[in-house]
Amino acid sequence: MKKLLLITLLLFTALPVLAQAITGVVKEQDASVVSFASVYITNADTTIAYTETDDAGNYALTIPPTFTSGTFTVSYFGFTTYTQEISSANLPAELNVTLIPQQEQLNEVVIDVRQKAMTMKGDKTILNVEAAGIGNGNNGLETIRLVPGMRLDKDENLVYRGSTDLQIMINGKKSLLTGDALREYIRSLKGSDIESIEIIAQPSARYDAAGTAGIINIVLKKSRKAGLSGSINTAAYYGEYFKSQQGGRLFYNDSLWTVTANGSYYNGQSVNHRHIKQTIAAEEGQRVIDQYNTWLPVTKSGGFNAAVERRLGKNQVMSTEWQYYKDSSTETTNGYTNEYLNGIPQNRVNLSQRFKAPESRVAGNLFYNFTSDSLTTKLDLQANFAHYSTERNGFQRNEYAGGDNLNLDGENKTAYTIANVQADFNHKLAQNINLEAGAKYAYVKMDYYNRYEANNTELLFIPDSLLVNDFKYDEKLASGYAQASAEFGRWNLQAGLRAEYYRFTAASPLNAQVNKGEYTNLFPSFSFGYRHENNQYQFSYSRRIGRPDYLSLNPYYQYMDAYTLQTGNPALRPQYYNSFQLNYIYKSMLSLGLYGYLYKDGFTQVIDYRHGENYNITYSANAANGSRFGFSASVPYQPVKWWTVQLSADAYLSTEKSDIENFAYNGSGFGYDVNLYQGVELKGDWKLTMNGFYSGRSTTPNGFSKATYDVSLSGKKPLLDKKLVVAAGCSNILRKSLYNHTTQVNNVSTDWTNRWETRRFFVQVTYYFGSGKNKEVKSTSLDEETNRM
Repeated sequence: MKKLLLITLLLFTALPVLAQAITGVVKEQDASVVSFASVYITNADTTIAYTETDDAGNYALTIPPTFTSGTFTVSYFGFTTYTQEISSANLPAELNVTLIPQQEQLNEVVIDVRQKAMTMKGDKTILNVEAAGIGNGNNGLETIRLVPGMRLDKDENLVYRGSTDLQIMINGKKSLLTGDALREYIRSLKGSDIESIEIIAQPSARYDAAGTAGIINIVLKKSRKAGLSGSINTAAYYGEYFKSQQGGRLFYNDSLWTVTANGSYYNGQSVNHRHIKQTIAAEEGQRVIDQYNTWLPVTKSGGFNAAVERRLGKNQVMSTEWQYYKDSSTETTNGYTNEYLNGIPQNRVNLSQRFKAPESRVAGNLFYNFTSDSLTTKLDLQANFAHYSTERNGFQRNEYAGGDNLNLDGENKTAYTIANVQADFNHKLAQNINLEAGAKYAYVKMDYYNRYEANNTELLFIPDSLLVNDFKYDEKLASGYAQASAEFGRWNLQAGLRAEYYRFTAASPLNAQVNKGEYTNLFPSFSFGYRHENNQYQFSYSRRIGRPDYLSLNPYYQYMDAYTLQTGNPALRPQYYNSFQLNYIYKSMLSLGLYGYLYKDGFTQVIDYRHGENYNITYSANAANGSRFGFSASVPYQPVKWWTVQLSADAYLSTEKSDIENFAYNGSGFGYDVNLYQGVELKGDWKLTMNGFYSGRSTTPNGFSKATYDVSLSGKKPLLDKKLVVAAGCSNILRKSLYNHTTQVNNVSTDWTNRWETRRFFVQVTYYFGSGKNKEVKSTSLDEETNRM
């Protein structure tokens, strides 16, 4: 270990002498700065170095030691491209550039430096939207789904490498918007509003250590001119039921102030048809529990958030953002369960449920940034706060074949208070060496109360005293990190370490239970990348953690139906992962990835069939040790100018072992899916898209899923000088995208099928006004805490 540290120290000490740099500022003729201009050096058809200007128009271009001569270029859409021949003999240390506006706007400006469209640096894969040519004519959601490895699921949620458990960030911080509101906000963006998309599949030490799915950071272009802009949108959907979504965005920028506001409203009804067939090999023969349920939620929700940023001179920025959200839902469930023994009917239970589930939240933050004149030092300070309140009040009624019935009147209230403070420091030790450090303190408090009243206690699985439960959860988490990164020639390195101290108290006074936990963990991360001509390589590793949901630690009981009881598990512990990925990119087009993780004490949802009482009890447990390895590939292709194709595929191999009583298994699994996107641009600015997927039959360590596939079609047309965009289409036309999974554990086989509103027609209208270029204010950062609610 000492040798490794010594080698690393010597390596980083030696880096400054291996490369040179050119710095400068890019401005317009009126002296206003040009942000996000492309600055690069080419020699023949090869890009030797590339960077972009920051918010203040500054750039720092690292020159590899092998450089001899080339063309220094600065380009930005709407301006004449600046070029200058340079060589190692007359390499300038500082080169300031003034760009001249084009007198005649060209229909399209194409700079053939395709290899800069996608770059890998540190823990990020960065896709430059303009260079990749995927922003024009697309909305924000359509643009992001063209990122290699990305697709949209049935509800148009972003999926990366088969997982929807992504942290979505806007300009480096998680947005206050969530769920439908976040998706519709991204859709309301123009693709040309997006500067770049960063895929952080292996988050480094500077990020919270929780989760394995990764982070998608959407970096928006920032307005250089004062003005008011925004958009309004409306959409209607019809599957089995009607639903609608309306929203709007408003932005104002000038030299000192940035003001933003977003609002959305949703009104609709959905459906989920569930079929669960459980087959138990018992001593008395084969017992079958066959259940059909239809879940019908009716939802009205609305949210509004506003943010203000004030520039304090050229070095300091302060901002604040706040959001209010309210959801009013009524959930109705109807169904029945048939029980058979050796094919002979034994019982039938009819189920009816109706619950009102209102939800509200208030969240906000304060943010401060300082950047030194030399751009070598940056300090971010932020404080974040959120309060969430949810309820679920109503009844459940089970009617048995013999005439008996069990009626449960339920009352449930849950409130979360979450706050954290965070500091992040960034200092450039040398032109090609960067040091980051930071600290965070988070506090979480949850109050939970649940009560059932039963009309017939003889039909209960548990004593009626357990039908009332309160739960108080208190958590404190302190963390700090240090991370260094460096570039020399074709290589870039990044290494960091995060330390976390985590303490919680979970108490249920009514049940006389108190559970406490205290953990100290170290989370190292490391990555290195190499680039040579058209080839880019990147390897990264990080240690990760998964913490139990707050409510999972509560010893509550909840009746799901006549044969299923759900409970919490106070004994849950964190689960740990060792995660890695190896990526390769060729010409910013072909993208290949090998990824995976090993885990210990993994969370498993246990379904424990109680033979004597003839019911299931389900709960989460640290039951699994195993691994998951995957391979992903993505290839964009343009047969002709007006036809764009992107093919992506993902395959995985998993192993898992559980030794938990009544739920023991040991096995492996394999699965894959293929996705095809096609976009066709026609005369009159019409654009047609087709999305198709095929998920092959997949196996898991304790079961399998059947193959699913489907196709979606849509078209859109801009009107009124492209200010108004009308889109329409149909998703999941074949209705073959249902969920079906079968598990086999011990002597119990469970077949689970969910079918939702798969085929869905939609119409969307978006109107853009103003300049259309917007700057986002720093958002609240509560992602790690809220993910466990």
